[in-house]
Amino acid sequence: MEKLKNEAKVPLKNPRWNIWQGLFLLLLILLIELPLGWLNSPQKLDQMQGFLHFLAVGIGEAVLYLFLLRLFMNLMHGSFRDLGFVRPKSKYVLLGFLMGIFLFLTIGLMGNFLSNLLGTPAPQSFTLTVIGSNYSWQMLLLMFLGGVLAPIKEEAFFRGLIYPPLRQMLGRGKGILLSAGFFAVLHSDLIRFLPLFVGGIILTWLYEKTSSIWPSIIAHGTWNILMALALWIQKLE
Repeated sequence: MEKLKNEAKVPLKNPRWNIWQGLFLLLLILLIELPLGWLNSPQKLDQMQGFLHFLAVGIGEAVLYLFLLRLFMNLMHGSFRDLGFVRPKSKYVLLGFLMGIFLFLTIGLMGNFLSNLLGTPAPQSFTLTVIGSNYSWQMLLLMFLGGVLAPIKEEAFFRGLIYPPLRQMLGRGKGILLSAGFFAVLHSDLIRFLPLFVGGIILTWLYEKTSSIWPSIIAHGTWNILMALALWIQKLE
């Protein structure tokens, strides 16, 4: 009984899938998104039409990722529990919030330093949408998208799906570094790579530390919400 309990602990030591199957799932998602136009840069984000389009794409992506992840896990004879969706200890919920605040402060300072050193990168679509929002209800929807849906989607994929087979092949340390690098590469440009790489390391460490994906989701969501609020406050000043 104890042996079965240890084997069920997440991140799984022996996941039912390998890294190539995980990357194939990502390729499938991209091939679905391409003809839908979801990979194109959103336009007119300072207008209602652009806002609604950005929101619809964000929700559509979350549904697509989670639907295909569910289908994938069914094919692997697994469940979302194998991706880390298990109830965390109460102290780890608090740790998730604290790490989200830490990420917001640390990554923000790192990003400002690199921007001053290498130049300011073009703002991301989420940033442009927040800046272009004129109503509180728009901000609430954006915080739901950035603070709930996006973290669930991204943590389920990068930490839940991609990290365990890398951990199995390379060990814990190299697995964390490579999955964090993968997270950073797929997110942004060269200037943002290092901050997101550090963020990916912390989020993967949190998954490893807590044996649940939820603290990483909470940290990721807190990070995103604080960034959105900072942008909104700066806009109002």
